[in-house]
Amino acid sequence: VAAPMNTAVLSILGLVLWTMPVAAAQAAKFRGGFSGEEMLSHCAAEERDPSKDFDRGVCIGYVDGFHAGRFVGETYHAFHHRDEKLDNIYGHLCVPDTVSRGKLARVFVLFLKKNPERLKLPAALLLEDALREEFPCPNK
Repeated sequence: VAAPMNTAVLSILGLVLWTMPVAAAQAAKFRGGFSGEEMLSHCAAEERDPSKDFDRGVCIGYVDGFHAGRFVGETYHAFHHRDEKLDNIYGHLCVPDTVSRGKLARVFVLFLKKNPERLKLPAALLLEDALREEFPCPNK
């Protein structure tokens, strides 16, 4: 009885080890792996072309998710680590509450087009730079 069990375990282990490189490559894609170049292709989709609705959805979803995640992170950190100054760790974004998702996406596109030498960088870093540039925090 032990031999068939060992064979099954070894077979499963072999399958897992065989597929790990593929799984690792796939996981790397989904760790916020959009580049500025990829986001520019999504965000700069022609607005009048209905076939580009998906691209625009990816863009707005990415921008909204980034901004919402940043807000939640700042709020959580401010509540749980009152003795630390988050601004000294990550900095603070000063995007007015009245700014629409569409405006955020347009700011992002203009920043990407203005900085083509940076398009290979991670999109999240570029989006943060775009928002800091467009919406500077008031001097305290």
